[in-house]
Amino acid sequence: MSKKIKVLIVVAALIAVFAVGAYFVRIYFFREAVYTGYTTLQSTDRADSRTASYVEYGDGFLRYSKDGIAYYNADNVPQWNASYELSQPVVDIREDYCAVAGIGGSWVYVFNKAGSVMSVDTVLPIAAISVAANGCVAVMLEDGNTQYIDMYDTAGDKAYRIKTNISGNGIPMSISISNDAVKLMVAYTDIENNDISTSIAFYNFGEVGKNMSERLVGGFDQYDGMLVTKVQFLTADTAIAVATGKLSIYSITQYPKLMTDIVFDNELHGIFYSSKYIGLIFPNHESGYPYRILVYDLKGNLTGTIPVATDYKKYCFVQDNVLMYDDNDVRMLDFSGAERFSYTFDTAIDSLVPVSGDDVYVYINSRKVQKIKLTE
Repeated sequence: MSKKIKVLIVVAALIAVFAVGAYFVRIYFFREAVYTGYTTLQSTDRADSRTASYVEYGDGFLRYSKDGIAYYNADNVPQWNASYELSQPVVDIREDYCAVAGIGGSWVYVFNKAGSVMSVDTVLPIAAISVAANGCVAVMLEDGNTQYIDMYDTAGDKAYRIKTNISGNGIPMSISISNDAVKLMVAYTDIENNDISTSIAFYNFGEVGKNMSERLVGGFDQYDGMLVTKVQFLTADTAIAVATGKLSIYSITQYPKLMTDIVFDNELHGIFYSSKYIGLIFPNHESGYPYRILVYDLKGNLTGTIPVATDYKKYCFVQDNVLMYDDNDVRMLDFSGAERFSYTFDTAIDSLVPVSGDDVYVYINSRKVQKIKLTE
């Protein structure tokens, strides 16, 4: 055997060794971790009443109730708080801004991560709110058979008003404004001779809608016999309409366009979403699991099917995973249904808020607020 051939054999062997090593290094470092427990990074006694609700916001979470709202960082250090009196508080969040109002009341409060931005008395009873990423807020108001959709800027001044009535447009059921507060999406429901139908209207308050009647730039009447219960902008130019029979995905750059309809025969049990994915929860009659989650991207492509053994009280996306929990049990599954985390807490979960990656959370129970990190 010549010296040249020997060198080639050695080089080939070294390349093979390095390739195998690189493969196993890649498997180890880029694998999805499977968590089996957690360690507590920080813990404080819970001082509020158990009527308070918690939601992910900014670098930590919001705590809100009938009496007020507060923003805490991930270490449970208060950043700001505000007092109010709202009988049925609801919160809407878009990026750095959040709005809180009382259903049936007339006051709306807007905050960012630095604290209070504005508050306004709408005078009329509030039915729904939607906040933009710039702090403007749209408010759906009721006045007998007439409804109004008002938008307020960050100074508390009314920027526009849409007047609707039951005999004309129908009843506005849900509203959502875009990140820049220029585009507004409204679901109107009409009932005539016991027949129900819903239409989706898109308004534009920028240059595109300037010369359009009532600034209406598009509408879709494709929901005969259906009730649209929710409309929502998921990104700056993508929005969804959730109906009793299908999910519609719209693209809205200047004028709205229906991208796709996801039609379903089974009753929709629940929905959750992020800026990347939509999760639809259905009863599952085809296997031993009572429920299943279908995960779609924002183009309507099915990206995962997840069987679920229990009707959990909370579902949310954490990166490319689904987190779900009920009283004591929590699970995290990837989109193939593979288990990433499963645990039973000794003390019931009031809230579990993701704060960093897929492994750091704020765990709130009846006694403690704890920052925890999942462990393998």
